Amino acid sequence: MIASVLTAFLIAGLGSSFAVNANAAVKSTAKTLFPSVSANTKVSIKLASYLTSLGAPGVTTLNTFITGFEKVHPNITVTLEPEPSTAAGAISGQIQQDAIAGQVPDAVQIPFGEMLNVVNNFNGVNLTKVVGTASLAAEWGGADPYAPAITKLGEINGSAYAIPWTLSTPLLFYNADLFKAAGLDPANPPTSWIQVGSAARALKKLPGTSGLVDGCIGAASSGIDWCLQSMIFSAGGTVMNATRTAPTFNNPQVLTAMKRLATLGAEHGIDNLTSAQAVQAWGAGKLGMILSTSAFQSSLIKADGGHFVMRVANGPGFGHSVSVPTNSGSGLVMLSKDTLKQQATWSLIQYLTSAASMTYVTENIGYAPLRPSIVNEDAYLKSWAVAQPFLAPAMDQLSRVKQWQAYPGPNYAALQGILVNAASAIAFQGADPQTTMDTAQTQAIALMK
Repeated sequence: MIASVLTAFLIAGLGSSFAVNANAAVKSTAKTLFPSVSANTKVSIKLASYLTSLGAPGVTTLNTFITGFEKVHPNITVTLEPEPSTAAGAISGQIQQDAIAGQVPDAVQIPFGEMLNVVNNFNGVNLTKVVGTASLAAEWGGADPYAPAITKLGEINGSAYAIPWTLSTPLLFYNADLFKAAGLDPANPPTSWIQVGSAARALKKLPGTSGLVDGCIGAASSGIDWCLQSMIFSAGGTVMNATRTAPTFNNPQVLTAMKRLATLGAEHGIDNLTSAQAVQAWGAGKLGMILSTSAFQSSLIKADGGHFVMRVANGPGFGHSVSVPTNSGSGLVMLSKDTLKQQATWSLIQYLTSAASMTYVTENIGYAPLRPSIVNEDAYLKSWAVAQPFLAPAMDQLSRVKQWQAYPGPNYAALQGILVNAASAIAFQGADPQTTMDTAQTQAIALMK
């Protein structure tokens, strides 16, 4: 989700294999039960995607898909609309400008944190009603079905509004060489936040070494709370009540998470670095652990240059409970109200989320394959996956991912900022958890009204 990180990640991930993959036509394997456009009927649709904001690699990736789709559907023309960066609120702002100009895209790539705002304020199509449950079942199923937990990420009140497309979860990257030097066992990485704190203290004893950078808070978070929500969920908390009408920033479970951050800060086990600074420290062999998006992997591999052993583990939980990963990434939302354009847009969405397309996205960009079975299939990712020692934790977390909770109303980005800023103040400024979260709760209530 962090634009600067993903830009570096995309550039690294598109490497030498891109030219070969770009020449391969991506074919949809999904069954279309929702009526498709007649082959004799010409229709034009517009796809808006934020991958364009990541520079030439993202644009090339999207153009490859559009070219492939138009070969399969020569009667459908797809126009690509660039979107701004993934900073909270930027994409909703672009759609608002499109709406004013009467040029709303037919399909739009939406970060999950903005989904509720886009659906409510720009009339996102209820796919359960328009496309139908049978077509959705075909999309989720087939020879290579979606991971069951993933199918729920685009739902609002039990109806599907987004088809998950790109996704990453929080992972703990660690320097195995530094672990050995600090007397830690790299074969047994921390699984709880208490263990993370113990490991960070040991790593800090090494000269010039940082123990932990937490991409969920501080300078590395960009003010987006998807990763922080994972820590809160793992502690048994939530950020809103069940009806999404009020925040719960100061409930006891949230405070459990915040008190753990306070302890990390008091013990100087956590450093407030930007993503770029974290990559630099990592490459210099002076950073023991980074908790961040799985999309960070390629940047870290490139930074270390093979000078030490990098390993990765699931995000930490609390006590004996396994962590509850949340998702960053995006879903594809249909905005068109024209029946013919809806039919063409649904065909495009199926194409972009097919097993073949997800293979392309995983190999060349690095997002987790949302159809897990393709990892073991020769036609898709099997040969690639053998050379990816860090894939297993990301795949493991797909089975238990919990929806990143999007806040209602136009102030959703500010609500994310309130939560992240409060947690950052607790970790890095010694702010009292109870007082800080009480204040955050008051501010959030005012904004949600």
